[in-house]
Amino acid sequence: MERPDALAVTTYRWGRDHGLLLDSIFAGTLLVLLGSASAFIAGWPGLVVATFTIIPLAVRRRYPIGVLAWSLAMSVLQLIVIPIPLPGNVAQAVVVYTVAANVASLGVRLCTLVAALAGSLLAGFRWSTPPDYGRHSLAAAGVLGVLAALVWVIGNLVRGREENLRQLAHAVVQLEQGRRRLEQFVAQRERVSAAREIHDIVAHSLTVVIVQADGAAYAAANADRWDRTQAREVLDVIGATARSALAEVRTVVDVLRDVDTREVDTVFGACHDGQATGAELRRLVDSVRAAGVPVAFDEHPATFDALPLRLRFVVLRAVQESLTNVLKHAGSPVNARVSIECTPADLCLRIVDDGPGRRGDGPATGTGAGHGLAGMGERVHELGGQFRAEHRPVRGFEVTVVIPLNTSLGERSTA
Repeated sequence: MERPDALAVTTYRWGRDHGLLLDSIFAGTLLVLLGSASAFIAGWPGLVVATFTIIPLAVRRRYPIGVLAWSLAMSVLQLIVIPIPLPGNVAQAVVVYTVAANVASLGVRLCTLVAALAGSLLAGFRWSTPPDYGRHSLAAAGVLGVLAALVWVIGNLVRGREENLRQLAHAVVQLEQGRRRLEQFVAQRERVSAAREIHDIVAHSLTVVIVQADGAAYAAANADRWDRTQAREVLDVIGATARSALAEVRTVVDVLRDVDTREVDTVFGACHDGQATGAELRRLVDSVRAAGVPVAFDEHPATFDALPLRLRFVVLRAVQESLTNVLKHAGSPVNARVSIECTPADLCLRIVDDGPGRRGDGPATGTGAGHGLAGMGERVHELGGQFRAEHRPVRGFEVTVVIPLNTSLGERSTA
């Protein structure tokens, strides 16, 4: 449906975009009407003064100060040579309006008002006649001054409106730029979160698969007898791990296809609803045990399942990445322990192994230690928690995660 003010808006835009043409038409029209009337009243002097007063209006918006100076000169000339007002004096009111509406300098606009009021006073005395010359002069000067001030005020109001429109247009541009930057930021966060998720999923799953496949290959090459039952168990673990990894990667890809710009980590947490449970955590530990690493698991099932979903998801990923690192770097023989403790104030997660591993200098907090530890630390810090990963004094590696439970993590899960 067409807007009722569409014609007015179109006309306004056309006039703004074709100001010189519109002003030329306006000046020509005034010259024909008011120039001829001035010639009829004051003869050829009136025609000359009116013509040279009106013609500059064609460039009034392009050169408002120059047109003002020219109009002042013509006003002085008229007061000298013609003792009566002319219809062409309407052009001088147009000039006052133009300066007030188009010149940004307040000083110039105030000088224009003063000049208009002074011209009104001089014109009142110049154009008045006896009898009662003084009273008539003051009355004429007052009327002309009020009209000049009114025209000046209208011009300032129009200028203020135009300035507001310009500022509004600038604000719209800024908002659009801000929206685009926000979209780019959200898209970047989605890519980073997706890379972090895929790294954790693929790294853990492939590590389990590689350990199982290497063990099976060694047994096939060196064992005296080939145990079909043991081989089937190895292949079952490989197949289950690969299928689980494929399902989780598909979940991440589905999230990336969603154009909704909600909180990225909240979306990923929601996608894993039903998986970030105590049963899933125990399945994860069992897959590492099946790969040949004894893992002690200290956790009450109700403790983990009572946590908020987003917190359960962070804990699950921390355990997954830590146990993956045990499989990859801890060496052999190695034992690991996962413990989860909850207090009214916070949650403490510790993953410890006693393998020889690869020693390093000081804590391995994620910087230069691979993407897994860095991603783990980012998740924990986003929840206001503390993360620490370091080599133990004698041997082994320890990961400690402490997350306060009084942060705004959403509703507690009833799972």
